[in-house]
Amino acid sequence: MKKEKIGIFDHMYGSVTMGERGQVVIPKKLRDEFKLKQGSKFLVFEKQGFIVLAPDKMMVKFVAKLNKVLNKN
Repeated sequence: MKKEKIGIFDHMYGSVTMGERGQVVIPKKLRDEFKLKQGSKFLVFEKQGFIVLAPDKMMVKFVAKLNKVLNKN
């Protein structure tokens, strides 16, 4: 399936509804693509009114690469 960029976003996976305890379900297609499993952890950010969920493993890799770049100078 061809993916198209939607505005500032890379992909759109559908919509979700928040339950009474504040829980949302991440769409299966997205869970499969990012290999997310029960117990996966996320960092939660807000940027200009957008709520961003970042898988912690991706953030660890990002910070490690950033640290490597910063330590080259």
